[in-house]
Amino acid sequence: MKKKQYTFKGGYRFRRIEGCPRDMLTTQDIPNEVLIPLKQGFGMGVVSLVKEGDIVVAGQIIGRDDSNVSSPVHASVSGVVKEIKLSNYLGHETQIVRISTRKDKADDCKKVKGFTSDWAKLKNEEIESILYLAGVTSLDKSGIPTKFKSSIITPKDVRSIIVPAIGFDVYNLSQELLLGEKRVLDYIEGLRILHAFMPQANIYLALSKTDMQINEKLSEAVSQYGFINIISLEPKYPQGYDEMLVATVLGEKFPFGYYAANLGVIVLNAQTILSVYEAVVKGKPLIERTIAICGPGFNDTPHLKVRIGTPIADILKSYLRTDVSSRIVLENTLVGDKLTDLSLPVTKATSKIIALPENNKREFFSFLRLGVKRDAYSNTFASSVFPFCDKTLDTNIHGELRPCISCNYCEEVCPVQIIPHLLGKYVKNNIIDDSLVRFKIFNCIGCGLCSYVCPSKIPLLELIKEGEKKLAMEGIERSSSILPHFKLKGLKEYKGITTKL
Repeated sequence: MKKKQYTFKGGYRFRRIEGCPRDMLTTQDIPNEVLIPLKQGFGMGVVSLVKEGDIVVAGQIIGRDDSNVSSPVHASVSGVVKEIKLSNYLGHETQIVRISTRKDKADDCKKVKGFTSDWAKLKNEEIESILYLAGVTSLDKSGIPTKFKSSIITPKDVRSIIVPAIGFDVYNLSQELLLGEKRVLDYIEGLRILHAFMPQANIYLALSKTDMQINEKLSEAVSQYGFINIISLEPKYPQGYDEMLVATVLGEKFPFGYYAANLGVIVLNAQTILSVYEAVVKGKPLIERTIAICGPGFNDTPHLKVRIGTPIADILKSYLRTDVSSRIVLENTLVGDKLTDLSLPVTKATSKIIALPENNKREFFSFLRLGVKRDAYSNTFASSVFPFCDKTLDTNIHGELRPCISCNYCEEVCPVQIIPHLLGKYVKNNIIDDSLVRFKIFNCIGCGLCSYVCPSKIPLLELIKEGEKKLAMEGIERSSSILPHFKLKGLKEYKGITTKL
């Protein structure tokens, strides 16, 4: 086991933000019906194996397509298929299977064929098959490679596996909760299972340097495994992005706009590792998720164990504050999807539901106010005098759009060292040419920090995205500035994924 410590220039650390999820796990009631998208997690949509009127059992595969990059989709409850229809889920068209739940069969679950606690005796192909049939291979940004088309690369292409447990975002799942009690042993066994069929890959546990309890617990648990390395990282945003993990953990450049898998690197979170263990050792298919309830728009912020397909509205009715109107955001406070249709379900990719109070009031000269409870990048008087006050978030930008004051805050926090305010000025003035490429517009990873820290409230990320689209219309694409400098794996599969979504 090796210990290292790296960081990157820029970024921002969120401290003492109100509404962080508590270290408490509650099981959400099984809903009366679930909505199961046939496109979930990494990969393309799959073909329905059921029809209206069919009786299904929790854990039964209801969608599968081995011919494309994908993983099977399961019924998360036992019940009756009521409807299969094409719907829009967060901008993507996909078929959704609606299943009416049989509460008398709530505890039923079909196990994955071939699972065993004595997994070390299994052949590599058998482990891969279990993971694929459990649906676990669709998790995280580029999936888990197997002999099936579950990722854009094969297990032999994987040279590094990075498992972040950093707590870098505004709100984070509690690693103490996920790895509490006896779960550390399950977690280590999940890592060993992955190493069994990808023995050439080094495993890196990227941990927060401030979380001494988790560091000590995991360091002791993995000390006997030479293929597992502990990396200590600063918990600042956006350290958990694949682009930053490859740079800080492996010390390598990243092909911006592509997957870590294109480099032979897969990034898997702790919950995925536990799902690997549960599939292979216990035969549990991927039918539920642990999600965090976050933000000042909730009256309580626990972690929930939720069946996949549960309508988000069912969750919100128990925890959403009724005295304020809140905006519901999935996954990322800065750049997550704003949810307008609350009937949409929890999927394999759901880990956080965030509620931010709506605040449409204009605040005259807001930038001159004390701001005791506001998070601020600048070293303001309030943050100096009241460093231990919890900060609150809402949807108000607290003032009108103002001209750029050349403070360079956006440049200071940018994790990939581009100049957002300069790019924004070029796009706003419709200067769409090679200058944008020269100033590395395609290196933007879309973290949204530039917009967050801008005192003039200029939508810099939106302008950068607009510039990228306009360059593409001019025939200048990202690949022309990336591909000459990298030898990437799985390019054919990558293009298939990106054009289908």
